[in-house]
Amino acid sequence: MTPVLHILRDPPLDGPTNMARDEHLLYSEPLRPAALRLYAWQPPTISLGYFQRYGDLARLPPEVRHLAVVRRLTGGGAILHDREVTYCLVLHESVPIARKPPVALYALVHDCWRAALARHDQPTEMAPDSFPLPTPRSGPFFCFERPGRTDLMIDGKKLLGSAQRRVPGRVLQHGSLLLGRRFASHPGADLHDPSPDWVTRWIDDFIAGLEAALDLAGQAHTWSPEELADVERRRARYADAAWTQSR
Repeated sequence: MTPVLHILRDPPLDGPTNMARDEHLLYSEPLRPAALRLYAWQPPTISLGYFQRYGDLARLPPEVRHLAVVRRLTGGGAILHDREVTYCLVLHESVPIARKPPVALYALVHDCWRAALARHDQPTEMAPDSFPLPTPRSGPFFCFERPGRTDLMIDGKKLLGSAQRRVPGRVLQHGSLLLGRRFASHPGADLHDPSPDWVTRWIDDFIAGLEAALDLAGQAHTWSPEELADVERRRARYADAAWTQSR
């Protein structure tokens, strides 16, 4: 029997809830060997990388300085989550690529997004090997200010980037595909606010491509009351100013 990729499609949620749901998937035993969550954000939120300094927010332009803020469990630069598709992929070590170096999973997932967009006449390019690897601690404040190796680009600007967290036996990778940008200071490229129908097609094709690339069988999953109770417990940390301002 082909191992299962559990697929969760969530409505827009606030930052602490989104991060708590991702963390739940990282530690979930029933959702082995793989889970994919697709979601959005409401309200617009800046997510800080795990190692970033909270005080750096004070230097942002006024239009975004006072947006909601959450700290991720992954490293890298801050992301302004607004008009985008966010994905979270969690793999158990029984999935072969989870045992490979981080760049292998970045490349595989980003290529699935590239192929899904190209299938509907939206060309993108993957940043070449000469670009620096994504790193958890270094780089500009905003992740989308500068593309790294394997990121998707349009005209040299970053369209899709990801970050990882690894724990014994598991890897979590989540990332953002920019659909549009309402704030002038929001860096990167975008897809010019496509219609919901187009976004659904891209997501469906991305899921199909990921299933094939990982040799997994997709299966829809609905959050159970027990899972949501665990999410709520984890959410308390992400909603706590002490966690957000811890660095």
